[in-house]
Parts: sequence; C-alpha cells; structure tokens
Amino acid sequence: MAELVARTSAAVAVGDALTTLIDWVSIETLSGFTIVVANAGGGSASDIADVQIDTSTDGGATSSLDQHAGVPAVPIAAGKAAEGTFTETAAFVRVRAVSAEGEDTTATAILLADSAAARICTLADVKDRLVIEGTDYDVMLSRIIAGLEAVFSEYCNRILIAPAADVTECYTGAGRYLQLRRYPVISITSIKWAPDYDFASADALVADTDYRLVNAGLTGIVYNLAGWLVTRPDCIQAVYRGGYCSAGQSPGDGEHSLPADLREAAIMQASFIYKRKDDLGLSAVGFQGGSMSKFSAIDLLPMVKKVLDSKRRPSS
Repeated sequence: MAELVARTSAAVAVGDALTTLIDWVSIETLSGFTIVVANAGGGSASDIADVQIDTSTDGGATSSLDQHAGVPAVPIAAGKAAEGTFTETAAFVRVRAVSAEGEDTTATAILLADSAAARICTLADVKDRLVIEGTDYDVMLSRIIAGLEAVFSEYCNRILIAPAADVTECYTGAGRYLQLRRYPVISITSIKWAPDYDFASADALVADTDYRLVNAGLTGIVYNLAGWLVTRPDCIQAVYRGGYCSAGQSPGDGEHSLPADLREAAIMQASFIYKRKDDLGLSAVGFQGGSMSKFSAIDLLPMVKKVLDSKRRPSS
C-alpha cells in the first residue's frame, strides 16, 4: 500500500520559471509512485502550465529530467488537482511546476510511494553490501528490510521511524517524568491529562509552563512541572510526531537523520538473513562470535544487538 513520502507543507509560489515543489526524495520503490499536484490559487490565479517529474539514482547529482511528459495532465486550473501514477522503479524523485509566461499562482504537491524499502535501511544499501545487480531479489530483500524495522522497534521498545503525520498515544503517569514511545520528538501538538478520560474536554498542557521537553526531545522525556496527580492507566494523551527520518531521506525542520550505526546494523542483519535464505533445513547456523537459530526463532547478530541496546527505551 502506498504511503505518504513527502508533501509541501504550504502552498509554493509558482511563476513562469520552473519551481521545485518537492525536492529530491528517496523512495527506493518497487511498485511505482503517485504524485498529486494541486493549484492552490493566489497570484493571478493562472493555470499550472506544466508539471515535470525528475528522477535520479543518486539524489540529484545526476538526473533524468521531465521523465513523464504529459503526466499528470495539464493545465491545472486554480482550485483543481491532477494525479499521475508511475509504475517504474525510481530511487529519487523531484517534482517541479511552472505557469505560463507572465503568469503566476501557488501549488502544493504530494508524493506517495511504497516506502517499505526505504526505512531502517534502503534496498540499495543491502544490494551494495551483497554486490547484487538486477532486480531478481528486490522483493525478497524489501520484505526482509520491512520485517527488520518491526523487529528493531520491538527490541528497542520504541518506534524508530517517524510517521508522516501526528500519532495519538496514551500513557500512565508515574512521578514527574514521562518517556514517549517515539523519539527524537519532532513536534508536539498537544499533551492532555484527563483522569476521567474525557480528553475532548481537557485543556492541553502548555509547553514550558505545565511541562518541559527534556534535552530538546532527543530522549522523548517530558517533565511535568506539577507532577502527574493520578496514575490511572491511559490518563495522559499525547498527540505528536517522533522518530528518525527513513534511511536515505534528508531531515526537515525539527527532524533527525537515522543514526549511521542503526542503519549499518540493519544492513548487516538484512545481509545475514539473505545469505542464510537457503538454510531452511537447519535448526541453527554458526558464525564467528556466536550462532543464531534459523527462521523459527531468528536471533540478532551480536554487533546488531550492541547497537540496539544503546537505543533501547526502558520498559514501562
């Protein structure tokens, strides 16, 4: 299923020179991608005359320009949107738009892709490590990578990769400190305390008056200046975004890149699992420094565990 990979946070002014709506974004997709461009109006409220979809294998250093002429369909009138769907593989995508000569408007864009392969590490990361060319094993490797994201998050007792939008989570207060499940914290929309669970009627706590985000949110710790007065289960509601950017993506405002050691751990583990893909008949496989049970109870490599232990959130 396609996921939101990137979108313009506000309408971008578009004149009669090509304007970037979405800069180079890594998608590493196997099943294509979808782009939606909307003419938000403003300016002289003119049509968007052309939308150009550029692709690249290296984040823009080398690029193929206007790869999909005529898609999405133009012109796009003010208040209207056009969608284009593309089936081929692309590592990086950029979206640009232009109005007719002497005219201007504003536009927004959304890029959707099956981004499972560009999460805890990228498909290209693992293929480079294994020296694999071609696409014969792309589906298998992508499934391994997607599975590792879930395994790593479960082991670390936190969600490592940031979602595209706010999530709502509930917590039980204990003392003055609360550690969120997703960090580093990107943004907090609201934190509410409601012992009667009526969050709709509860007032949101005020940052730096009622609570403080410790260490700029790097560890996800919220300090309540008054203390949590009732420790009923799920009486604290947090609406926020947190976690690292997917591998290969550049961080936006308030976002944090995926740590290099975590990405390397994912590459190592994915490569190891791939190399043992034919060991279905074995109950265990030996390697330098230890062993790991196969498929029935896959363990993590010692070096991988060491990295994940440093990212682990205490149980709560």
